[in-house]
Amino acid sequence: MTNEPDDLIGRIAEIELIAEIELNESAAICVEQMDDEITLVIASIVGVHFQVTVEQALELSRALAVAAENAEKFRKSAKT
Repeated sequence: MTNEPDDLIGRIAEIELIAEIELNESAAICVEQMDDEITLVIASIVGVHFQVTVEQALELSRALAVAAENAEKFRKSAKT
């Protein structure tokens, strides 16, 4: 029988924060990746609609690309 809390802690430890992109003083977008799952987290006090700068858009794009590549590598290795 497995110890469920320990299993959950182990899975949480596998989550990699790819990027945390601060939009302003009260909002950020985080890109997390675990195995082949990519999670975008929008953290804010109020609202979910933000305008982003060119630099922020490029950073988000790069973070998504890294997470996608990692997920693809995981999928390929899981098939073998």
